[in-house]
Amino acid sequence: MKRQFRGAAFAAAPFLIGSAAHAQWSSRYTAPRNAVVDAAGAKSIEVEGAAGSLRVEGKPGLRQVQVTGTARASTQQVLSQIKLIAERRGDLVFIKADMPDHEGWYDDNYSAGLDLVIQVPQGINADISDGSGDTKILNIGSLEAADGSGDFSVDGATGSVRITDGSGSLRIENVGGDVTVNDGSGDINVRNVSGSFVVESDGSGGIYASDVRGSVIVRNDGSGEIDVNKVGKDFRVESKGGGGIDYTDVSGRVDIPERHRDRHRGRRSEER
Repeated sequence: MKRQFRGAAFAAAPFLIGSAAHAQWSSRYTAPRNAVVDAAGAKSIEVEGAAGSLRVEGKPGLRQVQVTGTARASTQQVLSQIKLIAERRGDLVFIKADMPDHEGWYDDNYSAGLDLVIQVPQGINADISDGSGDTKILNIGSLEAADGSGDFSVDGATGSVRITDGSGSLRIENVGGDVTVNDGSGDINVRNVSGSFVVESDGSGGIYASDVRGSVIVRNDGSGEIDVNKVGKDFRVESKGGGGIDYTDVSGRVDIPERHRDRHRGRRSEER
């Protein structure tokens, strides 16, 4: 799956965040942006969002990708430049919110956004990049995602989930594979994961995990509490800044920084 657009998405984050902040009160003009793409035989969907909300939901029996969008802008001229790209590229369905260039984005009177609701075949793999705004992903296959800002949630993925997030809360539940997260700030909540849960890095915010059949591994955590419950294998914290560590019902080995080992703990098999 293609990921070259992710760098561009984060580079444009100041523009996107600024636009989203103004969109709520200065988007006087709206217009629909809808599309349907044949998804028969498609193996994955790639979505490049911008400012605005995003919802991607898998539907059983669906053989199309159905996009319902609402473009929002501060002027009619800006509105006319907001485009929706939706096309088939081999075994990939590509969706993009194509926003107008605006060199004077510091102007408080400027705003542009595109809210998208995308219905896809249930269980299809997804590669998603979003600039700002809340994102919800439901009932897909595997997921690769990069998000600039705004809350991000995943409910239902049959494969692995990998998310790179700038800011905003993360909620991930009902995943059939592993979950891997790189997070800047905001709480991370994970529940009901068949594989392992790995936090590669976390700047700030709490990390909460429950019902993980594999291991829970935190490689680098800046600040915020860590609280895990019902872990099928090991629990390990390799580097920890501020905040406490609590855990209960860990079936495998527990390995945490020494200064945290005097915390109250529940049942576990072995600690080192």
